[in-house]
Amino acid sequence: MPVDPLTIEYFAVDRLPEIRSVILDVYAEVYAQDIATDPFFSLERFEERLEGHTSAPGWGCVIARTSGEHAGFTYGFTARDGTTFILCENMLRTGHRGRGISQVMHDELMSHRSEDQAQLLVRRTRPRLRALYERWGYRHAGEKLPFPDSPLYDVMVLDLRQGSGRPGQATSERNAP
Repeated sequence: MPVDPLTIEYFAVDRLPEIRSVILDVYAEVYAQDIATDPFFSLERFEERLEGHTSAPGWGCVIARTSGEHAGFTYGFTARDGTTFILCENMLRTGHRGRGISQVMHDELMSHRSEDQAQLLVRRTRPRLRALYERWGYRHAGEKLPFPDSPLYDVMVLDLRQGSGRPGQATSERNAP
């Protein structure tokens, strides 16, 4: 069976205008059910959060393409403490899941980071996703309600210091578009 090549690319905040519509389109597709049932996940609220995230220092994003379409993205920013990278989103369109693309995007994004640790939030109602991040080396570090109307999340952290299991370069081929 032929395998479609995977292309991933890193973007800093200065290139946000090039990719904003990709981020919004993928979000709208991945969160369609939540958007229909919970105002917290509405596209408008996501755009507000995206605006806040992109105004923070150190914002970076990786976008994956395969089969001629955008498969997904991952992005985050440097926390105020300067030692933590906040991974805000890591999402794939349904047809691209289960192929390791999410981890490739994650590892590429982490390869651009100089912080000591990464932190992400996983909805408490998604234990399989939490288990996936644990396989990647994240550990549970508590709970958080980031907004008054948001769901409760598990806080997960990953040590990024050299020699501590920092994600390496992903093994997939990287092509510049």
